[in-house]
Amino acid sequence: MFRDALTDALAANGARIAVLDGTAAHSYAELDDWSSSLAATLRPLADTPEDCAAVLLPNGASWLAAYLAVHKAGMAVAPMNAVLTEHEIARVLEHIRPRAVLTGPERAGAVGELCTGRGLRVNVIAVPPGRPVARGPRGAAGIVRQRSGADAPCMVMHTSGSTGACRPLVQTGRALHLAAGFWRHRHRAPDDVVAVPIPLAHAYGHLAAASTLLAGATLLVSSHAFEPARWLEELAARDVTVVEAVPAVYRRLLETAGRQWRPAALRRCLSAGQRTPADLREDWHRRTGVELLQSWGMTELAGAGLSPTADSCRDSAGVPVPGLEVRVVDHRAADASGRPAPAGTAGELWVRGAQITPGCRAGSRQVTPVTDDDGWLRTGDLVLRDEHGCVRVVGRSKDTIMTGGYSVQPAEVEDVLRAHPQVEDAAVIARADHRRGEVPHAVVVPRPGGRPDAEELLGHCRGLLARYKVPRSVDFAERLPLSATGKLDRAALRRRYGVPGQEDMSHAAV
Repeated sequence: MFRDALTDALAANGARIAVLDGTAAHSYAELDDWSSSLAATLRPLADTPEDCAAVLLPNGASWLAAYLAVHKAGMAVAPMNAVLTEHEIARVLEHIRPRAVLTGPERAGAVGELCTGRGLRVNVIAVPPGRPVARGPRGAAGIVRQRSGADAPCMVMHTSGSTGACRPLVQTGRALHLAAGFWRHRHRAPDDVVAVPIPLAHAYGHLAAASTLLAGATLLVSSHAFEPARWLEELAARDVTVVEAVPAVYRRLLETAGRQWRPAALRRCLSAGQRTPADLREDWHRRTGVELLQSWGMTELAGAGLSPTADSCRDSAGVPVPGLEVRVVDHRAADASGRPAPAGTAGELWVRGAQITPGCRAGSRQVTPVTDDDGWLRTGDLVLRDEHGCVRVVGRSKDTIMTGGYSVQPAEVEDVLRAHPQVEDAAVIARADHRRGEVPHAVVVPRPGGRPDAEELLGHCRGLLARYKVPRSVDFAERLPLSATGKLDRAALRRRYGVPGQEDMSHAAV
């Protein structure tokens, strides 16, 4: 299904440009050759369809070559964000136990030492960033067809659970085929140049990239940290027709662009990862002449769950994608019975369909379901659904912090803060941010007799967490508020600390 469609796209589009990565243009034929060469190295390591290989590379042609190689070898691919620290990389690898890690030459030694130190038997394969040195016959290590069923693992994508623990979610070939195939037919044309200034290891980044390859279009990416001025130049120089990004990226592009900026070739702009504010959508449309369409999805769905139609749902996340059932449930019901939310009121979004992950992978084989016995996934998102079926996301019932399209689980950051020798306890909540939507804010209880420096705490976090997870500010408290049952009262925390004060002297910027 999905793997066959990918390899067919590589073969069918030959000399067409597949990817522009800031250093070179790579054709579909070159990407096919490169990935086949890497697949030949991987194939002896694959004993079963459940075996996986991790890809730890920045955006670029080498990421795509490694990603395709894992598919061709018949293994499940596990994309890992290149900004992860060694601490985070170790946690992921311990969960998925991959047979191999494909990474850059500059990082291969450190990753190998990390695996050895953790007792992990993993083959580390260095993938250079440029063109392959030599190419054999195209498709020489062709894709493994019909090796496993459509519901076998095809990818393992990582997210964070409510406990803050790493959650490797299995995605099947059927789910990826449905998600990327829908996105390709809805939002791609063969002559498109698609800019994706977000990590391809992100669920949304992967959806954008895979649908572009399936369409035979051109993908524009960069291995560098996001720089709006550079991307504005690229959008014009490359005649970009489609942009896929999170709201924070669109806002920074507008802040950097001149008033007369009007990208001539641009025809479609899509936003996901978090709710897109109305003022941003209005500003983008006014400045570019192109609507900024928002959608909604989850890693658990291998991509989009809601998408705008051609002529409606402009002020919402859209309607359910084909094959996905949705329910808007009364989230206040104590018995979690799933009864519908009262008309006109927000309820929790429940979804069911073939796109949903079989579950969370523990070790190399076991999978724990994330749905109930009837197949419903409780998303934790609060929504309103109108008479046309359009669904508008209005909030979340979970504690996840959505920052620039990334999800941050407070518990993970809290564990890191508590590991500091001067911290007795810690809690992390969201604060509103103009650019990123939300950012993490820490409330710290010092150990008796001391008060750690805010910048010292943030430096401690920077050494163990990806940048987007690091709190942007710190408050100190004598104790954390608790509920009647003795649990942390996050609602009370948000009421007291959720709005930054001008006089807050504990603030330290990241």
